[in-house]
Amino acid sequence: MKRRRAKDKTLAELVKSVISDLGKKGRVGEEEMSRAWEEVVGKSASRHARPVSLKKATLIVNVDGSSWLYELTTKKKAIVNGLSERLGLGKALKEIRFRIGEVKAK
Repeated sequence: MKRRRAKDKTLAELVKSVISDLGKKGRVGEEEMSRAWEEVVGKSASRHARPVSLKKATLIVNVDGSSWLYELTTKKKAIVNGLSERLGLGKALKEIRFRIGEVKAK
C-alpha cells in the first residue's frame, strides 16, 4: 500500500500516526495505556486490574483479587496482542505479569 504524504492525511490519521510512532519508541503515556487497557480487557475487568509499569517488554498489572488474577491470566495472550496492536508496541510488549496489589480508581 502506498504511503500518503503528511499533508494528504486527515487530522485523525496524523494523530494516530504520531501516537503509533511514540509507542514504537516505548513511550506510552499513562492515560493512553489506561484507555487501551479498558478497551482490551473490558470495563468490568479494568475496575479490578490496572497496569502499573512496563519494564523490559513486561507489563506489570496489579489485580485486586485472586479470581480476577486467574481470569486475566487465562486471557494473557489475547491481552498482549490487543495492547500491542492498539498501542503500536510491536515486540516492545512480550509478557504480562499479574500480581495481587492495590488497584487505584481512575
